[in-house]
Amino acid sequence: MKFLLIAAVFLIDLTSADSDDDPEKKEVKDGSTFTKRALVFFFIYGFLVLLAFIGFLVWRLRRSKNESRRNDSALQNIYNGMRDTGEEMPDSLKNCPLDEKIDYLPYKKQYEIAKENLEKKNVLGKGNFGIVKKGMLRMAKPKTEEEEKIRLPVAIKSAANPYDIVQTSMLAEELRLMCAIGKFPNVLALIGAVTVDLRKGCLLVVTEFVDCGDLHTFLRDNKDIFENHLVEDKTEKCEPDSYLTPLSTKRKTYLYTQEGGDQETVIKESLKSLATSDLLSFGLQIANGMQYLASIPLVHRDLALRNVLLKKNKTIRIADFGMAKKHESKDYYKPKNSKNNPVPIRWMSPEAYYCMRFTQQSDVWSFGICLYELFTLGGLPYPDVKSEDVYTYMHNGGRCFQPEHCHVELYNLMKLCWNQKPELRPTFSVIVEYFIEHMNTSAPQLLEYVERMLREEAKSQSQLDEWIRMDR
Repeated sequence: MKFLLIAAVFLIDLTSADSDDDPEKKEVKDGSTFTKRALVFFFIYGFLVLLAFIGFLVWRLRRSKNESRRNDSALQNIYNGMRDTGEEMPDSLKNCPLDEKIDYLPYKKQYEIAKENLEKKNVLGKGNFGIVKKGMLRMAKPKTEEEEKIRLPVAIKSAANPYDIVQTSMLAEELRLMCAIGKFPNVLALIGAVTVDLRKGCLLVVTEFVDCGDLHTFLRDNKDIFENHLVEDKTEKCEPDSYLTPLSTKRKTYLYTQEGGDQETVIKESLKSLATSDLLSFGLQIANGMQYLASIPLVHRDLALRNVLLKKNKTIRIADFGMAKKHESKDYYKPKNSKNNPVPIRWMSPEAYYCMRFTQQSDVWSFGICLYELFTLGGLPYPDVKSEDVYTYMHNGGRCFQPEHCHVELYNLMKLCWNQKPELRPTFSVIVEYFIEHMNTSAPQLLEYVERMLREEAKSQSQLDEWIRMDR
């Protein structure tokens, strides 16, 4: 302030200086005075700007420290919340789905992975909330030189922004949820996690690595090589004028039901082939995985083929259990004037969209849409309806049409899943039984193959625990 007063006095002194009678001297003196005034003005202005900048830096520093303290406190709360405090779950929550009692699900210490045993590789996928990288896991307690050398391919999920408390909290909830889910052949298995640096904002969730991406992309990419095994039933007795009957209304059956065939004819393990038998296998496996999740119970909330992963042996894994969602996809629609996040309206039941009420019955509706995706080889549900009109279309009784490559019995199952009344939809146990009966009649060799393959997958998943056990 003293500096500003001196500068002001100097400026006034320049203004009140005596004038010179000589015009030429006066003109020179006026120019000199103007220059001095300009210098003083810019000097004062620069000083004020400097003061403002210093004040801004001090404010930002204090704000940053306050935010850092709040983040540290929030991360500590997340860390503490993952530990088993021994707090008893209220009776009102004991029969609720897992995602409704997430606050009482502890992180199990046996899943902890030493970070030096985990090596990160290339990025597999990235969304608004998380990043998934491929990684290589070293066995925690190798017993032999061979075990010392081998590495297990894994998928490593982390928050897109480790300093974002919301993202870290969502990932921690997903981890606790996967601990409670356990292992099942058609559900993505948790291997472990690195939580030691959670209070620094670093949380890593490690799952089994599924090497062939999502099922929706696989179907779309292989449409050109699809082999249709659904043909007109030659054994059906036709009326004399049946040649006038449209093909879509004639009874169809599977080629191998009509003509027989060994297992090699029906089942082709190569990813370079895609046939009707694969679609049947995928449908049964998804139903099988959802039956397991429903038995826990867990409501998925976002069942769609984009969230079903495919292995090289054509077994599937249901993933993304409704916690950290990727809303940048074109499959998600945000209603006008809505403050909520975008939603996958084409896969949602009417009550899930209108009331945001997610139940096992709403998952059953989504499963019916998955079957439609399967038998249209990745087609868009309600392709002729705009996203903003889908709810009205469903509410008025509109449903997806029967796909060309879909048996009428399976389309009847789809329609049961799309019953307007949730309580009249079949359970996943009924759906699995329906599939087994359908395949046992039409392709028993395929059913036997799928069941044997899933037994092998269960055995393989059970061995994942050996990689992180510290008491071997």
